[in-house]
Amino acid sequence: FATASLGTRSWLSGNNRTIRAAMNPRASTLDLKSLESVFALLYSFSVFGLILFFAYICEYHPPFPHSSKSYDRDQFFFLAGILLLASAYTVSKNEKKETPFLKSKTNLAIEQRPPIERPAYFVEAAETSPANEVLNRDQTEEWKGWMQFIFLMYHYYHAEEVYNSIRIMITCYVWMTGFGNFSFFYLKADYSFVRVIQMLWRLNFLVFFLCFTQGTTYLLY
Repeated sequence: FATASLGTRSWLSGNNRTIRAAMNPRASTLDLKSLESVFALLYSFSVFGLILFFAYICEYHPPFPHSSKSYDRDQFFFLAGILLLASAYTVSKNEKKETPFLKSKTNLAIEQRPPIERPAYFVEAAETSPANEVLNRDQTEEWKGWMQFIFLMYHYYHAEEVYNSIRIMITCYVWMTGFGNFSFFYLKADYSFVRVIQMLWRLNFLVFFLCFTQGTTYLLY
């Protein structure tokens, strides 16, 4: 109600900046003295609440009766093929893309060192952009997105014949999540308590609210 009231007030007064701030996908620090910041917080809470409400309705009060799952191999692999084609269509060259690069204090110290004289036969490796690094963030995020799509298809169709492949994908997904956090700690050297709490919150906040609203156990997730 508060979100709708503030949104209507901003729209009627012509203050579209407040609404644009709430639509901005990039988060910013909360400022209780700023109407834009408070409205953005309320808007995010409202969207998240509607998602949880939709999940609750579909689980306990579905508008349509639940039907039994039926597996169709042709349809399953056809949809997987469409995903492959759509992914291939979005391929782009990394050289033209600027990716934010996290530099640690160690890397900065190395860059500031005076040049070292090397033998004539020494060949220095060519410099690469962050997007060309092995297992860079864009690459791992895309792989995890592919696997999430396959996870949904597996549960939707109950495709038991790909069970072993799904278990391997889940293992890769968990490993890449750990690898991403390790890379951050290694590059930024930020081992503060606040950083650890932020990481644990990101990994568990959705599980916590699903347990609270759906009446399920933490172990289920």
